[in-house]
Amino acid sequence: MVTYRQRVREIERRLAGRRLVYFGTRGTDARPLLEISNFEEVFSQIAPLEAVSIQETCLETLKKERVDLDRYSIDQDTSEAVHEIRKGLLRAFSRPTAVIPYRPSAVLASACFTRANLVQYMGLFHEFQACFEHKPWIETQLAEIGVRIVPWRYFADDDIALIREAAETGPLVLRTNRSDGGAGLTLVQKPSELQNEWPVHGEGFLAAAPFLTPAIPINVNACVFPGGEVSLHAPSLQLIGIPSCTSRHFGYCGNDFARIADLEREILGDLEKIVVTTGRWLGRQGYLGAFGVDAIVHAGTVYLVEVNPRFQGSSVLAATLARELDRPDLFLDHISAFLDLPAPEHMSMAEIARQQPKLSHVVSHNLANAPVRIEIEASDRLPLRCTLLPHPEVVISAEGILFDAILPQTVTETGMELVPEVANQLNLVLREIAKGAPAFAAILQSTGP
Repeated sequence: MVTYRQRVREIERRLAGRRLVYFGTRGTDARPLLEISNFEEVFSQIAPLEAVSIQETCLETLKKERVDLDRYSIDQDTSEAVHEIRKGLLRAFSRPTAVIPYRPSAVLASACFTRANLVQYMGLFHEFQACFEHKPWIETQLAEIGVRIVPWRYFADDDIALIREAAETGPLVLRTNRSDGGAGLTLVQKPSELQNEWPVHGEGFLAAAPFLTPAIPINVNACVFPGGEVSLHAPSLQLIGIPSCTSRHFGYCGNDFARIADLEREILGDLEKIVVTTGRWLGRQGYLGAFGVDAIVHAGTVYLVEVNPRFQGSSVLAATLARELDRPDLFLDHISAFLDLPAPEHMSMAEIARQQPKLSHVVSHNLANAPVRIEIEASDRLPLRCTLLPHPEVVISAEGILFDAILPQTVTETGMELVPEVANQLNLVLREIAKGAPAFAAILQSTGP
């Protein structure tokens, strides 16, 4: 079995002196790459890595603004700050380089194509990758090969009478065809709410499904290799829609990698089949590298919710857990897939869940309907270990990330709430933040712990 360290050395040899550059959303996501000696530079949108040995360009630092990653698109940003990132990429690619994208983009492509003789791009062409972002296409294709999907129905915008009829049978989830982190999903409890809860979109149709409750949300990281092999990484209970963390009903709030081991082995086996089948299908379509799967367990049955054709918010901690097991992590697997290195030895979902150390993280967002600044004088004295805290001069957009709390324990029972101990600790952190942010303090009063 190839170990973590062995795979690092194999990658360094295969890179053959090329500089390694990371292009992503959170700069801190590049931390797993620090063990690779070729790693030299990061371009990111928020939360700079701030590693002494790494050159870095971060949109947040340039604009003094932390964007809502689930709504923001760097490809649609025409600001001078993005122009600076473009110039920085051209400079970085002036000598032999390999670049890893968290998610492909036109900004990155514009630099890679103009330096193609020097750049080894370890990702998909962004226009090709966009196909895998289209949820109805992915769902219908996977359903045809036997993957159990949440029972979405697709309605034209003019089918409002049919949607209203569906809403009369019970609560309904509406979803746009492209969405991230819970943005683009709404819950309609009764037909009269349709007008207010109609998600903004421009494709002429959307998806609707019965609200399957109670349900346990699950997330898995995985990687597709050139031969169709699929490596599995760090399954977790996903934290969804916690009112003290997000104002979105289905908003992403973190992952509990400890609680997943409590699920029945048969459930984990079904989840593994879904992920592997999905990964093999992706591979047959020309997909390569890291991806994620969101699923739910409802009435003892596992349903695929969506496929994330990229790295995920859970990927960094997944890498930490893989290293604890002395396995190549998701980042190493992604690089290996593009360097044509072999897939690591298969490890079942149940075994990973049983062996991975107890770890969780809780992502807290700006709940105010306005940008805020926060300043904490002694973050080391907070009751939780908080990462991703912005510098005091940075303005955090509504639903932008305030911080990411890391805990060496389970934090939830079902993924929809926090256990009382953690909820209380989180509330103490939020109240510390609220001391210097009146708009946020007002919102906090209404949400409680």
